[in-house]
Amino acid sequence: MRTTRLMVHVPLALLALLALGLVLCDSVTRAEAPAANFRAVSGAVTVERAGSSSVPAPGDPLLVGDILRTGPDGKAGVSFQDGTRIAVGPGSELKVQSYRFVPLEKDYDFDVYMQRGEVAYSSGRLARLAPEAVKFRTPQAAVGVRGTRFLIRAE
Repeated sequence: MRTTRLMVHVPLALLALLALGLVLCDSVTRAEAPAANFRAVSGAVTVERAGSSSVPAPGDPLLVGDILRTGPDGKAGVSFQDGTRIAVGPGSELKVQSYRFVPLEKDYDFDVYMQRGEVAYSSGRLARLAPEAVKFRTPQAAVGVRGTRFLIRAE
């Protein structure tokens, strides 16, 4: 009888450890997942991440905390995980402050700070599901998104 009890408890313990491992892996994956990906890049475009700067290419990720800068001839098209798209014009600087799109948990947040420049915004699923969660801020104003498209310029 003791052998049988031990055999039953060992698989249950292994299942519990496996479930815990899956939960932890899911949390790590979510934290490291890109907020967006570059779709188009032309001219002078850089991304500052953790103190270092790089030149993005189409397909490269844009993470929460990244600062996107375009030069006088630079342009970038970025697509977020929920389908939101932004087209960043020349002479722009913006930072992805926060981004969460987890529909199963109803956890939404989109916060972009634009220091300067011009951005055309086209909303995705996040704005349709939780419009109050979308914020686009500049040094002079904050924009709460309630529509589907807008153009914003900060000087």
